[in-house]
Amino acid sequence: MAEAPTIDHEFAEKFLKSVNTPLDYGIYYLFHDWWEKAPAGAIEAYSRELASIPEAGPFIRQGYISEPLSLERLAQCSSGTLGHAYRRFILDNGLEQNLGRNYRLFNEDLQKSGKLDRLPPDLSYMMVRGFQIHDFLHVLTGYEATNRGELALAAFYLAQLRFPYHAMRVAVTTAHVAFLRPGSIIEFMDAFVDGWSYGRSARNLNFERWEDELDTPLSVLRSRMNLNREGLAA
Repeated sequence: MAEAPTIDHEFAEKFLKSVNTPLDYGIYYLFHDWWEKAPAGAIEAYSRELASIPEAGPFIRQGYISEPLSLERLAQCSSGTLGHAYRRFILDNGLEQNLGRNYRLFNEDLQKSGKLDRLPPDLSYMMVRGFQIHDFLHVLTGYEATNRGELALAAFYLAQLRFPYHAMRVAVTTAHVAFLRPGSIIEFMDAFVDGWSYGRSARNLNFERWEDELDTPLSVLRSRMNLNREGLAA
């Protein structure tokens, strides 16, 4: 009988470090830590999950990563468009650095570092593309850049993508509140449930070239992707 897979003890220590101090040792670090000794079966299962999403294959084969956008380009977008709302989100939250990041170079540097040697190419690509469209998803879903908004968006991602990065965020957060901050259980679980149900009901947002939709009215995109909910900012 094959031995059941287990969590590596060294990784478990890093997981507890993230549970204890999630703002200091975030999921980005934990995500990279996991691949070194992750069970092969778990890695293969995540690849199968990704491949099972109908839109995934054609998009991943394109390997699309957009060139950096600029505030000047976004300033040309009319009020009510995705680009206009995206520019406002970037400025309101001081995220200009995210806007100007060269994600193609970021992807190349990660590959050269060896940190992703065991990460299958499809998952590696989606990790980088996921970082690139993260702020677009904030705008499209209406989730703000707050603790609650980030947790809700993580659950939204997980509902649509079933990706280890977002699964780890849910795991770390639930462990943190279970053992250290039980007074936050309702707040955090409400965020997760909202994001999960929203993600399950919406069309998949992860395989679209949102950079090509800057001049499209946000209301049109939300209708197209089944994202119309009361209270969403335009």
